[in-house]
Amino acid sequence: MADRSRYDYIDQDLPGGEILAILGELPKRWGRMDRISRLAVVEAGRVLLAAGLRGGESPEAARCKRGGLIGFTRRGSLATDLAYAATLKEGVEMASPTLFSYTLANIALAEAAGHYGLTGPVYAVFVEEDGAGGEDEALRWLDNDPGLDFMVAGELDVYPVFPEDQAGKADEVVFVNFKIVS
Repeated sequence: MADRSRYDYIDQDLPGGEILAILGELPKRWGRMDRISRLAVVEAGRVLLAAGLRGGESPEAARCKRGGLIGFTRRGSLATDLAYAATLKEGVEMASPTLFSYTLANIALAEAAGHYGLTGPVYAVFVEEDGAGGEDEALRWLDNDPGLDFMVAGELDVYPVFPEDQAGKADEVVFVNFKIVS
């Protein structure tokens, strides 16, 4: 796991210049996105930019080639699910519709795919252990879809880890390892 400070942008409503350079432009829903969605959008952008697939000044440049996105996860949207459950405890009328709209693991990937114009397959796969990576799954898609040029594949998770006695404040794990498979 990487240094948590590298991912401070997941808590920022207006990320700094380095992150904006990766994004190309701030996604319209950034302010309401949950943290794993922000992670997916930025880190997918990071690998697309490094591979020359995000293109110039516009995230739409990725549409020149057809790509998809597969994210393997151990916890999915657990942090968002827990935050939504906390609002639900105050009564159904107080439940957060913003949080609810992000309570499926594939939504984070859909936010990234939409921002970068990825029109290939986009989905989340739950795994039991870190290290699945998704490369084999991405290669299967590439072998079976001649119109598909590349896949962004990897793992991502943002989840709380509670001390054993559950009395203390939760620490947080942020994990992502996207790569381009072509």
